[in-house]
Amino acid sequence: MKAILEFLTKNNRWAILLVIILLLIGGGLMKHKNNKIKDLEDKYLSEVKLKKALTDTITIYQDKEGDWVVEKLTLQASIDDLLSNKVTLTKDQQRLMEKVRKANKVNKVISAALIDAEATIDSLLHSGLVVVDTTKKTVEFIEPNDTSIYYDFKAFGILPYPVNTKPQLLIRKLTIPNEIFIKFQWENDKKEGYPITFSVTNSNDYVKVKGINSYAIPNLDRKVLTPTGWEKVTQWFNTNGKIIKYGVSGVVVGAGGTYLLMQ
Repeated sequence: MKAILEFLTKNNRWAILLVIILLLIGGGLMKHKNNKIKDLEDKYLSEVKLKKALTDTITIYQDKEGDWVVEKLTLQASIDDLLSNKVTLTKDQQRLMEKVRKANKVNKVISAALIDAEATIDSLLHSGLVVVDTTKKTVEFIEPNDTSIYYDFKAFGILPYPVNTKPQLLIRKLTIPNEIFIKFQWENDKKEGYPITFSVTNSNDYVKVKGINSYAIPNLDRKVLTPTGWEKVTQWFNTNGKIIKYGVSGVVVGAGGTYLLMQ
C-alpha cells in the first residue's frame, strides 16, 4: 500500500484526487446500503410485531397491589393494511378498526382499545341486614358495608300465603363500584422491536374482562419516544451525520486540492 502511494505521489498527482473522490463515492454507497438494510430490518420487525399481536391472547395476572391485570399485545399497522384482505382479523379486532376508521374522520387516532367486560357475582352469600315486614309480607336483604358490592333486594310473598302462591323478588338496588386503570406500555423484547402491550386493571373482583383489543399508530417507536443514553448519542450522530460527513469531506478534498496545487 505504501509503495502504491509513493508511486501515485511521484508519477500522477491527479490520481490522488481520483482516489479521494472514489473514497467519498464508496462512503456514499455504503451509507445507502446501510439505510436499505435498516429499512428492511424495520419492515421485518413490523411484520413480526403484527403477526404476534394478531394471534396473541389475553394474559391475566395479579400485580403487587393485589389487583387483577388483563394484558394483550397491541396491533400496530396502517388502518388500510389491517382492513385489507391480506390480514385476518377476529370479529372484535374488526369492530375496533372500524371504530378507529370512523374516529379518524374527526381526529387523528394515536391509540385506541375495545374492552369487553362484565360484572360477575358467583356464590354470593348474604351476610348483611335482614328486614322482615310481617304486615306487607316482605323480606328485605340489604348490604351496606361491603365496599366491593352494595345491594338492596326485596322479596314478596314470603310470609304465610296460599301454598300455590309464587313468591316475588324485587331487586331494589345493585351497585358494583370499580376503578379501571388502562395502560399502554413497551414490551421488553428487543429482538421483536419492542412491541406495545395494552393492559386493563380492575379494582373490583366481581368485574371480569372477557377480552381486549387495542390499536396504536405504526410510527410509535420506543427508540424515538423513550431512548436510552446510548440511543440518544446514536440519534444525535444520525441527525448531525450529514453535517459531519460534509465537513470531513470538505477537509479531505481541500487538503488534497491544496497538496496538488502546491506540487
